Amino acid sequence: MRRAFSFALALLLLLLQTPAALGEEAQSAQLITSAREFLDFAENCSRERYSLGKRFVLTNDIDLSGLRYEPAGYFVGDFDGGGHCVSGLSLETEGSRLGLFRQIGPGGTVENLRVEGRVRPGGSAEYIGGLAGVNEGTIKNCGFSGDVRGINNVGGLVGWNGSGGQISRSDFNGFLIGEHQAGGIAGKNDGVVSDCMSRGEVNAVSITPSGERRFDLAAFSQDDFVDLSNIGGVAGENNGLISFSENRASVGYSYTGYNVGGITGKNSGYLNACTNSGPVKGRRDVGGIAGQAVPYAAWELSNGKLEELRQAISYMQLLLGNLNQNSQDASDALRASLNSIDLNSDLALSSITDILRDSIDSSRTFLDGISIDPSTHEIHIPEVSIRPVDMSTFNGAIYNLYLQSGTLAETAKNSVGTFAEDLRGLSNQMGYIFNLLLAVVDDSEGGLIVTRDLSLEEAYAHNDSAIDRCFNRADVYGEINVGGVLGTAGFEIAFDMEDQLNSGELLATHIEQFLFCAVRACKSGASVGSRSDNAGGIVGRLDTGAVVDCVATGRIVSQSGGCVGGIAGTAQGSLARCWARASLDGTKHLGGIAGKGQDLLDCRAWAHMERSAEYRGAIAGEALGTVSGNLYVDSRPDGVDGVSRIGQAEPVSLNAFLALEGAPPHFDTVTVRFIVGGTTVQTLELPFGGTPESLPEVEGLGRSYWVWENYDGGPVYSDIEVSGEYRTPDSTLSSGEAVPLFLVEGEFLEGQRLRVLPFTPQGESIDFLSGYTLTVDGFEGTLTARMRSEEPLRLYRLSGGEWTELPAERDGRYLVFSLPNGASFAAAGAEESTLPRLAVVGGVSALLLTLILIGLRKRRRKTASRRTA
Repeated sequence: MRRAFSFALALLLLLLQTPAALGEEAQSAQLITSAREFLDFAENCSRERYSLGKRFVLTNDIDLSGLRYEPAGYFVGDFDGGGHCVSGLSLETEGSRLGLFRQIGPGGTVENLRVEGRVRPGGSAEYIGGLAGVNEGTIKNCGFSGDVRGINNVGGLVGWNGSGGQISRSDFNGFLIGEHQAGGIAGKNDGVVSDCMSRGEVNAVSITPSGERRFDLAAFSQDDFVDLSNIGGVAGENNGLISFSENRASVGYSYTGYNVGGITGKNSGYLNACTNSGPVKGRRDVGGIAGQAVPYAAWELSNGKLEELRQAISYMQLLLGNLNQNSQDASDALRASLNSIDLNSDLALSSITDILRDSIDSSRTFLDGISIDPSTHEIHIPEVSIRPVDMSTFNGAIYNLYLQSGTLAETAKNSVGTFAEDLRGLSNQMGYIFNLLLAVVDDSEGGLIVTRDLSLEEAYAHNDSAIDRCFNRADVYGEINVGGVLGTAGFEIAFDMEDQLNSGELLATHIEQFLFCAVRACKSGASVGSRSDNAGGIVGRLDTGAVVDCVATGRIVSQSGGCVGGIAGTAQGSLARCWARASLDGTKHLGGIAGKGQDLLDCRAWAHMERSAEYRGAIAGEALGTVSGNLYVDSRPDGVDGVSRIGQAEPVSLNAFLALEGAPPHFDTVTVRFIVGGTTVQTLELPFGGTPESLPEVEGLGRSYWVWENYDGGPVYSDIEVSGEYRTPDSTLSSGEAVPLFLVEGEFLEGQRLRVLPFTPQGESIDFLSGYTLTVDGFEGTLTARMRSEEPLRLYRLSGGEWTELPAERDGRYLVFSLPNGASFAAAGAEESTLPRLAVVGGVSALLLTLILIGLRKRRRKTASRRTA
């Protein structure tokens, strides 16, 4: 009996690669001193022999701005950038495998190089990177700053880091957009990424996919059905090793994209000691470290049974060929199904041939043999003399054949005629193949289907599909399946990204494999939110696998759905020895450890629940498997679904809880950081559920004042950062009517409002019309007030028990006056004075009299003149 595992990583090449023998001593280094010489170097790299065994050294910074640059085609030498920078890179023509280098081949090394520019090709745009489209060699101490855009396998440094590729101590800083397999360092990683840093945003804007969206399930095309998938801060998809690497920038866009993670979008490899501190957003399967973890799967196979299976599939292909010749009556959907069966049977046959050739009696893979020194970060890969079995292609082909068999059987049952007979024959043969497969699984068990998940019992024995000692400190938000570390652990059907077939239950029930998927010793200290179901402090949805020795602290929220847990939202796998301190909010299934769980073992929980919901418990809202040894801080609701059971889920006092062995440090406190302009101005350590006595005062900036924005001053149940902004004071407040009765002028802060309180004034000698008190809360000083009035009024203020007149001036339709804040005044009618009118009349009369006197005088003179004449 031989065990062959489905995951095979050719990291052995890292050890076996040696510089090619040239038959003579290596030539001395070739110096590159100018842009012209660099262009010549790149052109010559179109031929492998040019760089083979040679060393090139860049002696100056190079500026390619305005120059037509053709990327170095295939490099297998040693390129030392000397710490210099190649700037002005611009690649915007149609093409794939593009970057400063198109491909770094096995044995090639690029080190100590900075690159700046933009790589934004049209066309198919696959395998796109700032430094290299494809890397199968070694990249170290390199960086890219700029803009990278593509469709498939798009990375800030490399599009695809192959199974023999190593990237170390390198970084990306800029902006990246990719539709599938997009990551800050590598779009897809099948090799090793260590000690790398991404500070570049990945898909942080709304993106319109390049392809036409179709929803024909028979087409079996992820790219047709899904907008964006496998998006990560370091790698879009990881099948290799990512170790001691960090993401510090935003990943993903709100409610868009499948498999989105702070470190990797999709993981079937090994994530070790990675940190994410950039916010993560997506639609489905969104995690602070990984969006989705695909379980490592293995079969018990014998060569004899494999040969029998190969013959059965070959005969099925013969039937399929006959059927295709008479398929004129088939629908388009059925033809697509038959084509898929043909394709996957070819893949299964070729995989069986490889398995028979390469099968070894070993349960270890290269990832299992890797050891990493935590102090030096040195990675040791053991020497192995033979290649392991790669069954991933076989697994995928069998899955798709299995799913097609059900559709085919249903179609055959409802069909008539010769074509229907051929269809039933094909369906029967597929049934025979799957019955045979069940016997192949394990001869010793007589072909029985018994799922064996090794994730808990061998949690630290394997590295395949393992997330180990990773830490997320940034908020994570999505539509469904959202976790502080991992969004989802489970199998994925490429054409069913919305999981309408419920693949987690389907594959685990009907396909027998040895499974392994572990999240171990990880931490998350951030808020996790889903708009729908499955939000967890560590994992949103765990279809299979185990979460062990993890710690989660934060606020876990489902806006309109359920299954919210301090460790897992929904878990069909195992949760063991985990600690959670969380504030939970959702409509149904809330639990300190799991909203809805299976096996819950020796976990510790301290939970605050923000609203009432069906199925609530300090440990779990509901648990359907083994529940043992769990403890929680004495509170309501109790244990599992509000019930405490001895030996299963029991309360302890807070002091006893914090004294338990393994209690994380500072587990009873939350941290509040107050941020001004990106700088922490004050940090408070509060007890879980505590409230700050006051908020820090921030000195004003000119006329502007500071306002804390995202905190209401209430109890704090998770680590938070409180930020704000400077605001310019309002100069006018109104009493709120469409045409305001009152306006007051001054410098008023955010939230200050004018309150007008009417009252009836009393006066012995004054006939008052109205009275008002004007108040602006929190304002100190005198108000300049305006009161709307069409009629003339006299204003009075009560002082010392006496009404004294309040000076006022008219400005259009408003009376303007000054009043201390919070003071009262009254208004009385003002009789119109007759003095001005009399003065006008008197003036006009005097003028008329004067004119009359002057006229009479002139007339007398004329009369006197006539007499004299």
